[in-house]
Amino acid sequence: MNDLLLNAGIFLLALGIVLALVRMARGPTVLDRILAFDLIATCAVGIIALLSMRWQTTDYIELILIYTLLGFSGATAFVFYLQRADAPHDDRPDPDRTQRGPS
Repeated sequence: MNDLLLNAGIFLLALGIVLALVRMARGPTVLDRILAFDLIATCAVGIIALLSMRWQTTDYIELILIYTLLGFSGATAFVFYLQRADAPHDDRPDPDRTQRGPS
């Protein structure tokens, strides 16, 4: 029974990766591609965790942590890049933010 549940979990997570790859290829916006990348990273971590349970070993805990960190860092870097790309490139000071002397 336990092997059946592990196999079903691995299959469903692999299906999630395939669907996320389709979304990444077809995604009309960059945000869709970022979310698909994050889903792929999350599903891969889940597969590694389930395989670690099947093989009854804790050797892959470090790999899970590293892959989670890389997935989070990648998604954060994409969002940071999008914010920088959308920001106006005007270097003039904002008149509402400048301090006025006593009048």
